[in-house]
Amino acid sequence: MSGFIGVVCGLKSEADAVRDATKDDKVRIGISGANAARAEGIAKRFCEEGAVAILSVGVSGGLNPSLKPGDLVVTTKVLARVDGEAVLVSAGMNENKLYEYDSLQYADSKSFVENAPVIDAVYGRYIWGSDDIIQSADNKHDLFTRTKAIAVDMESHGAARAAAQAGVPFIAIRAIADPADRALPPAVLNAVAPDGSTRMFATLAAAMRDPKQFPELMKLGADSAAALKTLRRDLGLLLGRLFLSLDL
Repeated sequence: MSGFIGVVCGLKSEADAVRDATKDDKVRIGISGANAARAEGIAKRFCEEGAVAILSVGVSGGLNPSLKPGDLVVTTKVLARVDGEAVLVSAGMNENKLYEYDSLQYADSKSFVENAPVIDAVYGRYIWGSDDIIQSADNKHDLFTRTKAIAVDMESHGAARAAAQAGVPFIAIRAIADPADRALPPAVLNAVAPDGSTRMFATLAAAMRDPKQFPELMKLGADSAAALKTLRRDLGLLLGRLFLSLDL
């Protein structure tokens, strides 16, 4: 199939949110299991098969303290560490086409267009692509101070790298699950399987060895649900605008 948008998600739950938001056959979904190398491979295959844009869609951790669970971030820019240096792995892309229609305009914050539905999101800032989980609030603060990236995930930099190499437009649409001031409970550090499913029993078993984690797990679950709700609510409209701007 040619002339489609390739969507890379880290988790099955994120892919389900994409399917709930749109039934359009112009969207193809791949699941990386929160792994940048697998995300890059999926995106590369999409590009080879005729994708006109690559999207990284899912939940993310907040780095900017102003972001709260459920907030939406939309950007074409991903910072990642390459040979010890932080570089824009999606640098050199032609972003204008992604922002020329309706409220998808390049801006620092919210975008308002007269008589158009407005999606409450942070547009145009860059996010951080990490190969490792950023667990502690101190590490999040340090990363934000050093890079000014406003959010972090574990697959956008891989998808962006493949899109950049193929000369295909890239955009990340991420909803905040864990805010900057909250650490991730240790029980979730190995919770994601390579197929993007959640190792529920292993996570619960790890928490039972340290029951103090259960309130943190419950809070993370609620915040992740808020992030997925945001994706289901806004993603269909965002994709519709991309279809128009990309002549699909």
